Amino acid sequence: MALAQSQPEPARPRRITVRSIILGAATAALLNIYSDYTGMILGSASLVKSQLSMAMLLPFVAWLVINLILKLAWPRMALRSTELLVIYSMSWIVGTVSASGWTTYWGGIVSTPFYYASPENRWEEVLFDILPWWCLPQATPEIIRTYYEGLPDGASIPWRGWLASLHWWFAVSIALVVAGLCLSVIFQKQWEENERLTFPLAAFPIALTEGFDDPGRVIPGIFRNKFFWVGFFIVFGVFAWNILGYFAISLPRIGIYDGYLTKEVPIARNFPSFYLRILPPVLGLTYMCNLDILFSFWAFRLIAIVKEGVMARTGFNVGLSGQQAEAAEILILESHGAFIFLAVWAVWVARGHLRHVLRAAVTGQADDGLVSYRLSLLGFIAATIFVFGWFIAVGLSPFLALFHLLLLYAAYFTVAKYTAASGFSYLFPVGGKGGQIVEIFTGTATLTQQNTVALGVINSSAFFGNSRIPAWPALPHHLKLLGNDVRRRWVFWIVLLAFASGFFGSCLFIVHLGYNYAGQNLGLSGFSGSNIRTYDRMVSAIVGADKTVFDPGKVAVWVFGLGQAGLLMLLRNRVPWWPLHPLGLAFQKMSGSRVYAFSIFLTWASKLIILRIGGISLYRRCIPLFFGLVIGYVVGVGVSSVVDFAFFPEDGHSVHGW
Repeated sequence: MALAQSQPEPARPRRITVRSIILGAATAALLNIYSDYTGMILGSASLVKSQLSMAMLLPFVAWLVINLILKLAWPRMALRSTELLVIYSMSWIVGTVSASGWTTYWGGIVSTPFYYASPENRWEEVLFDILPWWCLPQATPEIIRTYYEGLPDGASIPWRGWLASLHWWFAVSIALVVAGLCLSVIFQKQWEENERLTFPLAAFPIALTEGFDDPGRVIPGIFRNKFFWVGFFIVFGVFAWNILGYFAISLPRIGIYDGYLTKEVPIARNFPSFYLRILPPVLGLTYMCNLDILFSFWAFRLIAIVKEGVMARTGFNVGLSGQQAEAAEILILESHGAFIFLAVWAVWVARGHLRHVLRAAVTGQADDGLVSYRLSLLGFIAATIFVFGWFIAVGLSPFLALFHLLLLYAAYFTVAKYTAASGFSYLFPVGGKGGQIVEIFTGTATLTQQNTVALGVINSSAFFGNSRIPAWPALPHHLKLLGNDVRRRWVFWIVLLAFASGFFGSCLFIVHLGYNYAGQNLGLSGFSGSNIRTYDRMVSAIVGADKTVFDPGKVAVWVFGLGQAGLLMLLRNRVPWWPLHPLGLAFQKMSGSRVYAFSIFLTWASKLIILRIGGISLYRRCIPLFFGLVIGYVVGVGVSSVVDFAFFPEDGHSVHGW
């Protein structure tokens, strides 16, 4: 008996619990409501700027604090590490839905045509016979005018006028989520086992929750690590000082972490500026990224500054007369060619795995995935058919719908993969959703009016977010975090529950804010500029005389970018010391690299020095320090928001943005 008692207690299997799913769904809804309120009413922060948004990091850190208190005061009620990971993952799936990530634009754009139409903008004359009214709220004064001017006293919100619009936007959005989830299931083993992606954004929550399952330990190991607290106070100390300055206005502000516009370094006339922006979450979360990718991000950004400046100074352009591409557009075309190469390459290197997937799907061979490969393929095909049909219903021709959908999938798929590889959550789709590339390849002269309006709707920020992509970047991490759970089937279905909770929580709250605060008074550009510009661009594209045609020169630039990426990948695979990855070329012009190149340089330099001095041992010891930078920043933003809510509800302090 004594021998039996001396044996260590076997580890309990990881298990998703019902309470963690309920808490995750509630958090998904509430974080969207909070982010909408903070951005549109308080104006104290814009919490959705990256693929891993501050809107979801804030509640996750709050749950860590709550769980530490429960562990101390009521251990039996404390959440286990897997339960916290469920909350983290469900929150991230909808972490880009709220505010400027998506639903603010959705609420403003879908409701704009009827309210802002006038003889001067010609919307009614040009667009009203073409617009897909079936996916917009009912165009009546009772529904729309009161949404922008506020409800009369005693009136209730006319929810019925929004039901059809909510239905159709949710239907196409959940179809895209299903398509992304099925693709993630198909590629997950390839990325984890064959390519061994580092998944820094999954390692981060694992490190913070590891130890909550130990009955003999109250505080997880990372919170007892001195390096962690050094990183934490390097950042939080600055926030604490600045928060004191809210009350003692004579205290000088420390602006080391302020927005990029305060860190501008002009280069020369016609050259883009360089920004000395330091963002602790970028430093902390990219620390586990490979050195060649980090080096490529900042090196290609410097090269892009030189290329753009030289082309602008010399007046270099490409294309047919009257539709030439100048410096900025040339770089975007070059980048998009490299971006598409990365998408094709991701499929090519997985060809052996994909053959296994197809064989398993055809034969019904069992596998140990969340769902069978057969169901994953069928789910992807069904979701794709629905989105394809939605595109046609909005007004695209079948050819354009297929072309656009391929570009859309390539964009989301590539961002999802390389977010998992790098931990850099400011990777945004090159060329957006693909509409600009469609117009370059086909020319606007060939587009019908219905095509033009459909492209305007699909490429607006009302359709499945803007540059911040709902769900897709989170899905590979979701499978990484929870794919080994004993309740594997639940891992698939809680994605849909999380997305539904966040989508309806945010959209319904946006409708509520419009009727109760008057939509024309709401902050953020979804109600104060972007909504009107969306329809003005449609009118200009239809009635304007400057139509474009297929342009071989622009296509040649695109092919040149693709060829460069192919050469870089070849050198990377054949030359062991080659330092450049084509990922840097693909994102040379995008806002993530443009704004945070200096932060990535600091991470690259720090990691290089650490590895040179202490090797892999010191590198691992420093991981808590870099994660502490992230938590210090999140806690600083959270404390500042609480202080604003309590003491400055009408005049908040902006502490997080670009």
